[in-house]
Amino acid sequence: MKQGLIGAFLFSVCMAASAQTPWPSYIGDLPRAVSESPVAAELPPQVAESREDTTAPAEVAQWSGIWRGWACRAAGCDVKVAIRDLTATGATVTYVGASPLQTVVDEAPGRFENDELQVRLKTGAKLVLRLRKDGDMELGIWRPETQLLSAGVLSRRPPAYVRRVEWLDTPFTENGKPVKLEMIIHRPEGDGPFPTLVMNHGSTGIGNRPEWFKLTWVSPEVSAFFVARGWQVIYPQRRGRGRSEGLYDEGFETDRSRYSCQASLSMPGAERALADLQVAMTHIRQRSDVDARRIVIGGVSRGGILATAYAGLHPQEEVGVINFVGGWIGAGCPDAVKVNGELFKRAAAFPQPTLWLYGEGDPYYPIAHSRGNFKAFQAAGGKGSFDVLTPPKGLDGHGTYTVQRLWGAAVDSYLGSLR
Repeated sequence: MKQGLIGAFLFSVCMAASAQTPWPSYIGDLPRAVSESPVAAELPPQVAESREDTTAPAEVAQWSGIWRGWACRAAGCDVKVAIRDLTATGATVTYVGASPLQTVVDEAPGRFENDELQVRLKTGAKLVLRLRKDGDMELGIWRPETQLLSAGVLSRRPPAYVRRVEWLDTPFTENGKPVKLEMIIHRPEGDGPFPTLVMNHGSTGIGNRPEWFKLTWVSPEVSAFFVARGWQVIYPQRRGRGRSEGLYDEGFETDRSRYSCQASLSMPGAERALADLQVAMTHIRQRSDVDARRIVIGGVSRGGILATAYAGLHPQEEVGVINFVGGWIGAGCPDAVKVNGELFKRAAAFPQPTLWLYGEGDPYYPIAHSRGNFKAFQAAGGKGSFDVLTPPKGLDGHGTYTVQRLWGAAVDSYLGSLR
């Protein structure tokens, strides 16, 4: 055989050597995006300037070079991967993943199997890389072989949007010091003004992991969708969340061990969150890059009910509301109907139709509970539509906001209806 044919033969044999990695069904829905980690992944100097290898066998040359992107929940990990020294059967892979919680730097030989590049990391986890048809790369980390620890997308192309971080002055003080809020902005190129979605974050599970409070939340899936349509997306981080200053105090038990199920403790947390949002919205409406006539407010989970209630309290500030899986306390709480119903009833004063998007199999807000909230909202005079989404295998209903294809048509139709 000629040398090129030998390489292709070895490559195809290697690709067939083992079973396909069990990628989650939603992996193809993850977008090319920007990492939200304040800690940057830095490749070792000796590999930081790696270039695409034009001398590698043609069938594997497309893997070579430096790949940048994100992984972890809400794009919370910054990732860089260098692939070099390619042969028909493998390559040297340098992996760096960085977040506020940890930084991992590893280099190991990788092997090609079943259209994947597989690498055993020093931690014992397996890094698996797979090319997309558009030239981007999917990343997954497993331990053991079938437990997915993290997933994301890498690219050699520019990000899907421009990312900016800003700090917002507030009237709040704590311990005699003024409090500032962090705002993440995802936008198209240019100065605007842009139609703008203000997207609000949810909680952190049951509230028993204080280290999660300090993780900035965004949705790269929502941002990629809206920016592709010319919209800007702004993510205000409320007090004590992400890198925002102040105490995170949105309805805990008295010992702060977890979020409270009691209305007497939970509702003051919702009022505090609404106060934070009002400060953010006052600033956002005055920005030169915002088209104040085309502001939509939205959110996920606690952010969804918060956005909906805020629109009812300030009905002239927005043209639309998008509520992804919204609720303040989970349906398992005895006071859930009381708390969630009260907040959603406040939304009824918003004069325009709203869009409610909920997923089957949501562990916090089952469809029956959420339909009840929607009926209470309608009974109070609210307008809108309630859509039920079926999540792909491996994803529960609370995570449906991460899958554009589930809600994209409904959101496109809703945006087109806004006046």
